[in-house]
Amino acid sequence: MEFEMRRNFVVVAVAALTLAGLAPRANAEVHQGDMSPQKIAFGNGGGGPTGVQVVGDFHIVHSDGFKGAGKRVAISVFNVAFRNEKAQAAQSSQTTKWGSYSALGTAMINTLHQTKSAYQHTTISGVDQATRQRIADAAYADFVDQLTKAGYDVVSAGELAKLTPEYSTWTAQPNFSAGRYGAYVAPTGRSLYFLRSDTAKGDTQGDLSGLGQSFQGFDAPQAFKRSPYLAHDGKIGVIAVTLIVDYGTYSNTGNTKNFNAKMKIGFAPGVTAQAGSFYDTATLIEYWGPNSGGFPAIAALAAPLVSDQAFSAIDNGGNGEGEVILNADPALFEKAAREVTHAVNARLVGVFATAAR
Repeated sequence: MEFEMRRNFVVVAVAALTLAGLAPRANAEVHQGDMSPQKIAFGNGGGGPTGVQVVGDFHIVHSDGFKGAGKRVAISVFNVAFRNEKAQAAQSSQTTKWGSYSALGTAMINTLHQTKSAYQHTTISGVDQATRQRIADAAYADFVDQLTKAGYDVVSAGELAKLTPEYSTWTAQPNFSAGRYGAYVAPTGRSLYFLRSDTAKGDTQGDLSGLGQSFQGFDAPQAFKRSPYLAHDGKIGVIAVTLIVDYGTYSNTGNTKNFNAKMKIGFAPGVTAQAGSFYDTATLIEYWGPNSGGFPAIAALAAPLVSDQAFSAIDNGGNGEGEVILNADPALFEKAAREVTHAVNARLVGVFATAAR
């Protein structure tokens, strides 16, 4: 016998908004969300110079790879991914067994399996490709500007191809290709190359399990495999960046065998530079020095940066199935996204420059 009870939770902070009632806020702020709860005790030594470390709001691995980074750098990959949808699920379960006897005296084992589940699916509409391209272009220009102001000589993609002709032979993905976090966009004049885990299935249980890291161990797209060769052959530091522009933050109690646990799935709208951990990376910067040995130093954002600029009306459909639709004002979304990407660029440049000392 099996009984299943389904419970759905939808947390909506601004359900009464309409698009007509939205307006840009001159004093809109970008604030830091909660740090990833992932414990830093799995693989890679759990710390030390090449292990996973917590530094401010970043999870860093191979921190020694950042040390002594030169002031002349090139960017092999710069991707901005835009979330289109997000599914979340949580479940608690309990299995009870007991013995009994039939009317004929035959011994029997009875099994009762009970589950409770919560589910939510969010989607966004109203932000077209042209808007996303402008956001990606502005984010890249801002990142280069902040690197330059930090004292770095940033070599263009064209110059990198001259230093290392192999770069011009890489196989690019079509712009706006679907990946782990939605539509991946390269800035105008650059090509789209996937990095590790960009095509992996995203986490839905909120537990940020080690499966993401296990997948990374086998996933080796061209940009990941060949960036260290660019660094070595061009005698230059090579940077790769992924910015995840999301439309909200999420919370999830995850799966448990504690049937009495209170399950909850939460969503709060807000344009966000999405965070993860080293095991389930989102926004990050990777670096290969000329003598990296093939292993990048990685700083993964572990606390999201969120704009408090309202940008959408929300429709949860009233269907009780945890469906949430955000109808975005594209101009307000773009304004908030530019502010968020500027803020996260400052964090990425800051952690890179600090780790390089």
